[in-house]
Amino acid sequence: MRDVFAAALLLATLGAPVRAQPVAPAPAPALLLDHVGIQVADVERSVAFYARVLGLREVPAPFPRDAARWFALGGGRMLHIVAHGTPGAPHNRWDHYALACADFDAMVMRLDELHVAWKDMDGHHAIQTRPDRIRQIFVRDPDGYVIEINDAHPTV
Repeated sequence: MRDVFAAALLLATLGAPVRAQPVAPAPAPALLLDHVGIQVADVERSVAFYARVLGLREVPAPFPRDAARWFALGGGRMLHIVAHGTPGAPHNRWDHYALACADFDAMVMRLDELHVAWKDMDGHHAIQTRPDRIRQIFVRDPDGYVIEINDAHPTV
């Protein structure tokens, strides 16, 4: 009888689902920012802002000029400006991208000379210093995108 019970227990055990132990996923591959893409209502107006006001250099894009325009951000990174017939959702200060500037004070003076409004995070016309001692201001492009301009020094 004991052998029958042992055989039944063995068969029940063999037929039971095996619970796999959780396995930690492999580490994620390293990622680097490649580009930022924004949709704009008027490509030419945005191109003028990014080239004339911020001084970004336009680079050839593999699309017709009226569909997308690309600007170099340094380090192989790009800003892609894509034509879109309607403006996007309202943009607030938390939805932004940041551009580090080698001569922050000169950029602030340039914005003032061109009468481009800039503010700190609280909406005041003041340069803000973050807790990590990076100075920053925020501007809006013609479609309302918020752009942080700061004096961060990349370490990569």
